[in-house]
Parts: sequence; structure tokens; C-alpha cells
Amino acid sequence: MLLAPAACSGAEPVAPEVHVVDLRLLESSVFEQRFEIDLRIGNPNDFDLPLDGLTFDLEVNGEGFARGFSSEKITVPRLGEARLSVVASTTLIELVRQMQLLAERGDLDYRISGIAYFDSLVRRSAPYESEGTFALRGSRGGLSRGI
Repeated sequence: MLLAPAACSGAEPVAPEVHVVDLRLLESSVFEQRFEIDLRIGNPNDFDLPLDGLTFDLEVNGEGFARGFSSEKITVPRLGEARLSVVASTTLIELVRQMQLLAERGDLDYRISGIAYFDSLVRRSAPYESEGTFALRGSRGGLSRGI
């Protein structure tokens, strides 16, 4: 009911803002590593944003790192945020390359891009893209995030 005014008026939703907030290794084999990635999804719209899925490609330090998708349905409140955990896959070669860059640089620059899919809106999807940095130097036992 609350979404009906936005859908009926033909309001075009602005794409959500998607940022990486955490990354954890789930399982690893010789050919594939799987990670759980926590995303913070911001809604710049003046109405709730009902998401019914998204795709993503994650680059780290300018190199392709992982990709994935989610069909989880969440509603991001108007002018608010929500968190979503997604599973991503990468290869051993990509992981080793990132470990070498991490040893040299001490931080992780990332770029995430993909498509967000909407439920119950006139517009069914929108591309998104964002960048950020996880600074590992100078942090006390954990990741320090800056954008």
C-alpha cells in the first residue's frame, strides 16, 4: 500500500548506493574460494525501495576479484539504509594476486558495480557503482574503512 503512490505516479527510483562493509572467507578449495560479503545499501529516494535481487562484480585494487548475485528480498526504508549479506566466488589466482598487492600496499581499494532489481515499481532495475577503501595500516587488529 505504501508503495502504490510511487508506483502509480510513475516515479523513477534513483539507484541505491551500495558499499562493502565486511568480507569473510567461507570455504576454500584449489579452484574456488567463497566469501560472505556484507553490503550497506542506501536509499536516496523519498519512498521505500523494495529490492528483490541484485548482481555484483567486485574489483579490488583495480583487479577483478569476485562476483555474485542474490535473490533475497529486502525493503530499504526511504532515505535510509539496510544491510545485506551476499556470497561471492573468486579463483585461487585472483586471491593470490590480491594477497601480493596487500603485502605491497597495505590497503584495499574496491569498486563494486552491478544491477539492483526492484519489486513493485515501474522501473524494474537500475545499475549501481561505488568505490571505497579498507585501510589496513594503522588499524588496531581490524579493518579500518574509509571512503
